[in-house]
Amino acid sequence: PALAFVPRKANGRAVLYLHDAGMKHDAAPGGPIDALVDQGCVVLAAELRGIGETETGFRRRAYGAGRFGRDLLEVLTAYLMGKNYVGMRTDDVTAWARYLQSSALTNEAPSDIRLIAHGKVAVPALHAAALDGKAFDEITLHKMIPSWEAIVAAEETFDQPANVVHGALKHYDLPDLVEFVGKDKVRLVDAVDVMGRPVR
Repeated sequence: PALAFVPRKANGRAVLYLHDAGMKHDAAPGGPIDALVDQGCVVLAAELRGIGETETGFRRRAYGAGRFGRDLLEVLTAYLMGKNYVGMRTDDVTAWARYLQSSALTNEAPSDIRLIAHGKVAVPALHAAALDGKAFDEITLHKMIPSWEAIVAAEETFDQPANVVHGALKHYDLPDLVEFVGKDKVRLVDAVDVMGRPVR
């Protein structure tokens, strides 16, 4: 599911807006999405699997949910199937980007697309930007962890299984992806540590 916000006078720009609390989180009048629409941007606030309306409610009290996150069972199921949740959510981001690139919401395709991601969806959003360098003209990642190395080095973490790709550190880390996409295109805002606390 997704919510589409189309201004009366579009400026040709589109924003893919992702939030780990769901598509409705910043959609209230006078909120961040409203501000983007006032600027003339078409905004698509979209869900990724396991978030918002696609979250499995009864699992909020499931084993490990307090320490390892509410989507732990889905993460482990993906792992047993030889997949990882970051990759699956990256596919979701890519699918939404393709939808925005089409002229589905307006009569013409946008001239440029901006990606805004908050919290746990920032890691798959960064991967989507790295896999298709032309998909997004600007990427803003709010409350993203600094690195996977920080997870490995920490004595304890909170809600991180959905953020990791098993074995990835043999090849790359999150700062490498930022560099690959381009530091001029990626903006990191209000970074958090592996416990979810603000990094100072």
